Amino acid sequence: MQLTRSEEPLPGLSVKAVEEPSIQSAYGWWVAFVTLVIASISFGAVTSIPVLLKPLSSDWQAGASTIALIHTSAMFGAGAGSLLLGRMLDRFGFFCIAVVAALATGIGLVVAARAENLLTLHLAYGLLVGGIGQGAFFSPLAAAVSQWFDRHRALSIAIAASGQSVGGLTLPPLLRWSAEQYGWRQAIEGYGIVAGVILLACAFAFRRAPPQPASHGRTAEKGVVKIDRAGFALLGLCMALFNLATFIAIGHLTAFGEEIGLAPATAAVFVSVMLGVTLLSRLSMGQLSNRFGHYRMLVAVSVLHLTGVILLAGSTGPASTFAAVVLIGLGFGGYVPAYAVLVRELFPASEAGRRIAEIYFFAFLAAGIGSWSGGLVRDMSGGYAASFGLAGGAACVGALLLLYLSRRLRSI
Repeated sequence: MQLTRSEEPLPGLSVKAVEEPSIQSAYGWWVAFVTLVIASISFGAVTSIPVLLKPLSSDWQAGASTIALIHTSAMFGAGAGSLLLGRMLDRFGFFCIAVVAALATGIGLVVAARAENLLTLHLAYGLLVGGIGQGAFFSPLAAAVSQWFDRHRALSIAIAASGQSVGGLTLPPLLRWSAEQYGWRQAIEGYGIVAGVILLACAFAFRRAPPQPASHGRTAEKGVVKIDRAGFALLGLCMALFNLATFIAIGHLTAFGEEIGLAPATAAVFVSVMLGVTLLSRLSMGQLSNRFGHYRMLVAVSVLHLTGVILLAGSTGPASTFAAVVLIGLGFGGYVPAYAVLVRELFPASEAGRRIAEIYFFAFLAAGIGSWSGGLVRDMSGGYAASFGLAGGAACVGALLLLYLSRRLRSI
């Protein structure tokens, strides 16, 4: 017999709350695994430009800033694409988007490998690899996999974001080695064919529609903390500044390693280490934030990141560079999901998807500017010390702005 609200339990007996039925299933965890594969391959595709910066610069007889501008096109395209494709997700579902993005990634890399001018490279990366490929396989991908979870939704989003970690750990040395053995064109074309086939196969995991939450599920959240437009803009600027610093490093670490005397494949390990350690902070960030507070953990990982960038600015050898990239990676891995969690807490559920896409749009723009500006400063100064100094300055300003927002955010 089920108790009603008017009935009291007998003395000495306890009534266990009836849990709402969960939408999670074994297939949902399969979707999460496929999501990790997709995100890893897509991030490897869009990161191929900074990894292959030296051979591209040599072949095209162009400066680092000129080649890095192609990565800027990819990041700008990804930012704009994520806003558009995120809105399309609610209307059409993710399967069609994933199929188109898989084809765009593979075709874009093949077109780039056969490019006869820099404009073709910009279009291939800006529209296909970045705009459609990475534009679909970041924010919309995270939103799509989250539809399969309720009790472990935060973990599912972290798994999607961890594609940067897995892809960054495994793919840069492979791409750099392939370019050294066969040439950058063959490396990119081969990667494009393999990536296109795997991504297309993975897209079919989303052919099945996600389960619908129970009709008696959670009611709309109450007491959501609000933030005004100026505060939200400052929060976006904070993330942009930290991402600017991060992608100055990501965009030029391999080239910097080669300039200090390391072999190309060895130099590419710096990027792998940086992106590999993000997996530790990315997967643990949710639990730590719940325990210590979202804002406090964001400040903590931002301090780690800032320390690493400052150390990198003064690095002259492999040991100090290695220590710097570990700290930057831990900070990067923590702040990317942390900003999304903060935005989720600051806005009601009806606005969360759009607001998260907006703040990641700031991050994409800053990533593109960081890659290009790092190359520009390097070409002007003749070395990477000034470029990494610029990264340190950006991270310092971002940290100060984050502390300035403490009154509005420290209760979260």
